[in-house]
Amino acid sequence: MFRDLAPGAAVFDSALGPWGLTWTRRGVDALALPDRSEAAVRELLERAAPGREYPARPPAAVRDLARRVRAHLAGKPDDFRDVPLDLERLPPFARKVSRALCRVPPGATVSFAQLAKRAGSPGASRAVGTVMARNPLPLLVPCHRVLAAGGALGGFSAPGGTDLKVRLLHREGVVLSPRHQAGMDHLARSDRALGRVIRRAGPYLPAFGDKRDPYDVLVTSIVHQQLALKAAATIARRVRALTPGDAFPSPRELSQLSDAELRGAGLSSQKLGYLRDLGARLDDGRLDLRALRRLDDAQATAALCTVKGIGVWTAQMMLIFHLGRLDVWPVDDLGLQKGVQQHLGLAETPRAKAMAAIGERWAPYRSLAAWYLWQLVDGGAD
Repeated sequence: MFRDLAPGAAVFDSALGPWGLTWTRRGVDALALPDRSEAAVRELLERAAPGREYPARPPAAVRDLARRVRAHLAGKPDDFRDVPLDLERLPPFARKVSRALCRVPPGATVSFAQLAKRAGSPGASRAVGTVMARNPLPLLVPCHRVLAAGGALGGFSAPGGTDLKVRLLHREGVVLSPRHQAGMDHLARSDRALGRVIRRAGPYLPAFGDKRDPYDVLVTSIVHQQLALKAAATIARRVRALTPGDAFPSPRELSQLSDAELRGAGLSSQKLGYLRDLGARLDDGRLDLRALRRLDDAQATAALCTVKGIGVWTAQMMLIFHLGRLDVWPVDDLGLQKGVQQHLGLAETPRAKAMAAIGERWAPYRSLAAWYLWQLVDGGAD
């Protein structure tokens, strides 16, 4: 397939964005998964296989593989078992792991421990994780099919992170969460137009996303209020730098920092007050973030809204994206209002009272409906 080809590189489009590969006469030796820009893909390929030429028209064998990859990313699974791979640059153990993983077909998954055993090294699951993190051939050596213990999603070092891992598995028919799949199926049956949005947008990503400390989530939301993303990120970085480590100052550390130090990091007096109130409530136990998971939606929202600067909208975003609640409907969110207007073909953008009534049609999965309607507005369902 590649024996008569000069080494080269190419970038192609796909349903998930630009992707690329490099090849030698032995086979494909690097693949960059879809990213948001061709420049980013070229940069990844240059790091993996420097100095490769990009022919104006890739060879027929490469074009055929590109067609198969595009079809796979669009939801027509291919095991790629017949594609020659050049693994010569990999250490011997990495080659064993890669060959074992290539035998895991689309629609199946394997744990790190199971993969170590298949590669002939039982107990080497940590070393397998290192191999996967450095895998130069994702998709062809399908590291996205490797899950953590107990079926947990685990990490994914390729651009796009775990969101892309979930999308790839979803396109291969892997159901990571029967509970969330049931919600997607319910919405698709009850609202055919929304079902089309779901098919285009793919899996419900908030189900697998935010694993951060809830304290970090709340501090970030306060810092970012009414600021552009770049300015907010700069202030957040300065606040983190006030104490050792990469995290925000803990509630106890926050109480020991002076107003001048916090203002020097760029916080306004109002936000400084909000953070001090949050820290004080956590420090004296009036707010217990670990207990939020035991509370129902209304109770969790009420508990969060006791903090100065935390309103209903912020609490609802925390419930959807951090706590994984499935039936939250943020009626005041402008993006959601526009999504409802576009989806239902309304002449005007509905306001909160009308939104509450409209949302009943998607209960008990209103969080999922909201996320897919956001995708409709943001272009994630194109």
